[in-house]
Amino acid sequence: MACTTCPKQKKILAYLIAFGVAFIGFSMLLAPAKKTSMAKPVISLSTFPLYESARIVAGDTLNIKTIIPLGSDAHAYSPSPADVAEISKSSLFIYSGGGFEAWAQPLKSSLPKSLKIIDMSQHVELLKNDPHYWLNIDNMIAMTNVMETEFSALSPQHKDLYQQNATAYIAELKKLKSEYTVGLKECKNRTLITNHNAFGYLAHVNNLKNISIIGLSSDEQPSAKTMATIITLVKKEKIKTLFFEELIDDNVAQTIARESGAKAQSLQPLENISEDELKSDQTYLTIMGDNLKKMREAMECR
Repeated sequence: MACTTCPKQKKILAYLIAFGVAFIGFSMLLAPAKKTSMAKPVISLSTFPLYESARIVAGDTLNIKTIIPLGSDAHAYSPSPADVAEISKSSLFIYSGGGFEAWAQPLKSSLPKSLKIIDMSQHVELLKNDPHYWLNIDNMIAMTNVMETEFSALSPQHKDLYQQNATAYIAELKKLKSEYTVGLKECKNRTLITNHNAFGYLAHVNNLKNISIIGLSSDEQPSAKTMATIITLVKKEKIKTLFFEELIDDNVAQTIARESGAKAQSLQPLENISEDELKSDQTYLTIMGDNLKKMREAMECR
């Protein structure tokens, strides 16, 4: 016997199926997406050497961020409210310390109590009145060890990786240190003249005489008497090259070079690097290698 109501039932069933499909689709749109992986902990760092060491030790397991914009004078930096907000979201905030970042100490009081803050200068060997301690390669090694320890505590599942990365990087740093020791052992002239007092560690560990035209402040201007004294010294000791720090004004160094017959050349203190340097894969190791070549040529080393 034929079912007179079947077509109607089929129609109702079709509507119900269509409605069900639509409802499920709509529910999926409203439901929060499941996270496929946990967000990486953020590590905020100030100077480039800190970033370099952290990046190498962490690999791709952590989100490593620099605070100071690339290509800017690190001495002149001051964090914006947006910068402070970003730092506050971090799992770890590491700054150089030693007086380098005048903004860091007052900033600490405005950061969350839960945020771990590390003053790296407390873990290295310091010279009086010079915060550029990463130019002592032994200090860069100490910094790398701190990174390994802190990252292992933060992300213990990657402890073995951090140890492997730190060990490999420290081996490269020790090789660089040996190259400096050998490369600067026998030089005709052992005087390093720079426009800014940023290279004290580099001079100290390599037994060089370091003369800075200005002090620690990168925007300081030397007196006429100081300029005349440096010009006389350059002529007397037949110094062929004096150095100026990259990323800051080189007018003083260029003036002395012009008046003394020497040449002025850039030297990288690695407080920060430019975007071009980063894009060309420049690192602490490669830049320190370039610094060594320039110093060897300037001081006529064998």
